[in-house]
Amino acid sequence: MLLKGARVQGLGAGQILFLQDEPADALFVVLDGWIKLYRTAASGIEAMIGAMRDGQSFGEAAALCGQPWPVSAEAISPARLLRLDAGRVRRLLQSDPVLATSMLAPAFLRLQQLVAHIEELKTCTSVQRAAEFLLDLHEEGEGDSPITLPYNKALIAGRLGMKPETLSRAFARLRDHGVQIEATMVHIKDVAHLRDLVAEGLA
Repeated sequence: MLLKGARVQGLGAGQILFLQDEPADALFVVLDGWIKLYRTAASGIEAMIGAMRDGQSFGEAAALCGQPWPVSAEAISPARLLRLDAGRVRRLLQSDPVLATSMLAPAFLRLQQLVAHIEELKTCTSVQRAAEFLLDLHEEGEGDSPITLPYNKALIAGRLGMKPETLSRAFARLRDHGVQIEATMVHIKDVAHLRDLVAEGLA
């Protein structure tokens, strides 16, 4: 019943899905590709909040509470999304508390991730933040195979709360810790050592 009326929506790279402060009339599941969530300050400065990939959902809290979007969403690669009508989902949740709990779980998980990210910004160096980002990618990959940067380095820098030139210096310093980055390909020689490097900032 939840998927009744849902539709698949395709986006090209750079295409806007919705803008901050617009009415939230849907929630989304990423089928493939990457979606950037970001906020724009009154000064025009953009702050990247997160990057959603295939299998992840977003928009639950705003859509289900009938609130405007707190962020904007833009495809940073060609993407396909499953779009669920917020009004219909709200009506279903009113009659199914188990479904309501399951819908809130992803929103709670992202809150935990956001808290962890804020802690990382406060306590970790730029090198440690870059290392943590690469480790997250490595865990999603296959064994010791090289990993591919999922989007451009300017967006990665924004996600990690630093300027592009700071990220470049951080990546360069990671060479001393067994990390080789060639264009978009990343080779991590010693994953355990890189984890120890990150842990130093979280202890």
